[in-house]
Amino acid sequence: MVKPADGGNIARLALIGNFLPRLCGIATFTTDVFTALRASFPDIAVDVYAMDDHPGRYDYPPEVTATIPQDDLSAYVETARAIETSGARAIWVQHEYGIFGGPSGEHILTLLDRTTLPVIVTLHTVLEKPSVDERRVLEGLLRRASRVIVMAERGRDILQRVYGANPRQIVMIPHGVPDRDLLDTSVNKAKFGWEGRKVVLTFGLLAPNKGIETVIEALPAVIAHHPDLLYVVLGATHPNLVAHEGEKYRDTLKALAADRGVADNIAFIDAFLEHGELIDYLQAADIYLTPYTNPAQITSGTLSYAIGVGRPVISTPYVHATEILADGHGVLVPFRDVAAFAREIDALLSSDRDRTRLSERAYARGRTMIWPKLAEAALAEIRAVVAARPFRLAKPQPPLKPLAPDFAAVERMSDSTGMLQHSIYSIPDRRHGYCIDDNARALILMSAMPDLDDVTRDKWATIYASFVQYAWNPDARRFRNFMRFDRSWCEDVGSEDSNGRTLWALGVTARDAQMGKHRDWATALFDSTASLALELESLRAQGFAMLGAAAMLEAKPGHRLSLEILRKFPDIHLALLAEARRPEWQWFEIVLAYDNARLPQAL
Repeated sequence: MVKPADGGNIARLALIGNFLPRLCGIATFTTDVFTALRASFPDIAVDVYAMDDHPGRYDYPPEVTATIPQDDLSAYVETARAIETSGARAIWVQHEYGIFGGPSGEHILTLLDRTTLPVIVTLHTVLEKPSVDERRVLEGLLRRASRVIVMAERGRDILQRVYGANPRQIVMIPHGVPDRDLLDTSVNKAKFGWEGRKVVLTFGLLAPNKGIETVIEALPAVIAHHPDLLYVVLGATHPNLVAHEGEKYRDTLKALAADRGVADNIAFIDAFLEHGELIDYLQAADIYLTPYTNPAQITSGTLSYAIGVGRPVISTPYVHATEILADGHGVLVPFRDVAAFAREIDALLSSDRDRTRLSERAYARGRTMIWPKLAEAALAEIRAVVAARPFRLAKPQPPLKPLAPDFAAVERMSDSTGMLQHSIYSIPDRRHGYCIDDNARALILMSAMPDLDDVTRDKWATIYASFVQYAWNPDARRFRNFMRFDRSWCEDVGSEDSNGRTLWALGVTARDAQMGKHRDWATALFDSTASLALELESLRAQGFAMLGAAAMLEAKPGHRLSLEILRKFPDIHLALLAEARRPEWQWFEIVLAYDNARLPQAL
């Protein structure tokens, strides 16, 4: 049961992503999103489904509704079922390669394809040169998502140019930042014993792609003019790196600093900080550095945070930095350019006025990115897609009492030839004669009808089977469909759908008929006629034939022709589904026709 769209009112939302205390940027982001939604929209229940790379390791807070072990495919299916029954109106996914199981994270598609709710996806990485699997997964997300959120305009461009995404599907919402006052650095320097020092800071999970080596190489030239400089490398080593090699990379950086004679000017702080602690460190920095080495990096939470608290920034020109620091909001230097980093750090440390100017410009930009604004913008998009969808009502309470099966009406519509097509009220209308479609359905009913006495079942199963048998045209290798009341055929070949449905009835009878003579008859006729299925082009006819073949395989395991049918058609159906489906239309065709349930049943 559905009612018209209700304007996007949302009482419950499902949020999928990593979550603290897991140590990674996506966990921090998802946690901040949850906090912002709860603060800005307290009437909305947000159910967090946390991706878990080491089940049992993390002590998740009560805000986490459930966890999803990332490599356990069955957990994705179970979570889809849980979300469907939770009352959630939409699903918001935080997507990053590496946090979902399967090749390039394809398990998340399994979850999403088993739900009927609208999906919103935030893409934390948009690859311009994806692998085959990476492209397949992202294209799957684009097909399933009603909205895709990117955090840089370049992401929008790549989605359209590389993946062919619908521009109306994409929205750009900048990475969120904390809502803090613009403080003089001296306020927090005292907390860390850095009074009288010029502090340059880099924050993030330590890994080789952060470019820390470039800054260390640049420090001797800067310290020559600013001996009071302190370069703070803040953050724990990336957990994946620690698992592989321990603290080898951090030790390599310390050795490089000692070799360049700058060890006394560097502080390595090995910690994954709470939110408030991180902000305190950022507000103590005179300059914030992101010397990253990956030009394609489209999102940097640490860069966004630095802008949010008004820190002057020097950065390499990766995608996110190029956009957020444009128009004089920061300084860009070439990748791995030691001399350029030395020059720009020296220049900013030498000019209080330039640092103040950059700080004020950065802070002004950051005010447009605070977490409440992100929550408002995202929820507006979520409400829009929910408003465009019908609202599914809960099952009525108390449940309706099912009608008891009654064969009387079918019997009244049947005579010694078979089942007639139509009636006027309850009176059979002989003018329209018979068709194999209805007699195939009646034959299936004879196997499924409970509490029918043997005499009645035998009588009518034999009559319907006789009609089906007589409909076979051996010259045309097809079943006829329409018969006049005088038992003359209207055609030599029936429709594809009627032929497919007849094969379905034969397969079900071969498997389920209560009398052996009917099972043997159905098996023999199926064997002599079912090859016609391989020539069927109608989608539903193929589906009917698949149902018949599946039933025959249960009756006769290893049945060769049934296996051939079931090997041919599923790929055709899945290809049509991939071609026709859209974010708001998950179906095999661009229209809904008749007998729609048979298509997914066949698969």
